Amino acid sequence: MKLHADCLACFARGTLDTAKLATCNEKFHFEIMRKIFKILADSRLDGPPPLMALTIQQVVTQVTGCTDPYRAIKKKYNDFCLGLYPELEQKAGNSDFETAVRLCIAGNIIDFGSQQSVGKQKVLDTINESLSMEINGCVKNFERACKRSRNILWIADNAGEIVFDRLVLEKLDRDRITYAVRGGPTQNDATMEDARYTGITDIVHVIDTGAAMPGVVLDHCSDEFRTCYEKADLIISKGQGNFETLDINDDRIFFVFKAKCPVVAAYAGCRLNDMVIKN
Repeated sequence: MKLHADCLACFARGTLDTAKLATCNEKFHFEIMRKIFKILADSRLDGPPPLMALTIQQVVTQVTGCTDPYRAIKKKYNDFCLGLYPELEQKAGNSDFETAVRLCIAGNIIDFGSQQSVGKQKVLDTINESLSMEINGCVKNFERACKRSRNILWIADNAGEIVFDRLVLEKLDRDRITYAVRGGPTQNDATMEDARYTGITDIVHVIDTGAAMPGVVLDHCSDEFRTCYEKADLIISKGQGNFETLDINDDRIFFVFKAKCPVVAAYAGCRLNDMVIKN
């Protein structure tokens, strides 16, 4: 997905949010904003939006020395979702594949890249809504693909959200799954540290992409990840950032996310706030 003018306002907001999490020094906030505005002014702006998130993180680290501004937020939502998990597991475990997928998509609301704040009540409300609202896409096709595929690559999205992914992982043959997290801190996206903390590494083989960005641009990824990507016969792409960066014409990919951005919704051919399964 290419950048839109609306993306520029999001970059500015996201930069300031990240800067404030990294430091309370307002002089640093101004310095970071000036650097990002200059980069935006000098950029071609024809790449996918997550590439700019990589640049923002690099500038924030350069100015403040903070390598993971969202660390506290990630732990907060990992802990919150782990606390919810027994109830979620009971709902999904006693139900069909579709219920697990619905709850899995609900977890995608925990996204501080596309939203300034989420809040625990918003997560709870989204869980309740997910069980009855219409899905934009076909769950049955997704289920059939999951069951027939022998080599599945699941590309994860956010911390906290990855706890919800377990609901679907538990219903699949986990020996056939490689689960990929980000290659370093970026926004509130899940890293290997989050995968270990939430127990994902205990149930499935986990690798990282080799790139600290909230999406997957293959040229930036590690050889290990690219090998897994090429060998996979099914790729489960969770979240908006992966949808923005991956090839929507690759029929191995099922994009699974909640549409939280009007630009992404328009590109996906859905409505804002839709639950999406797109192949």
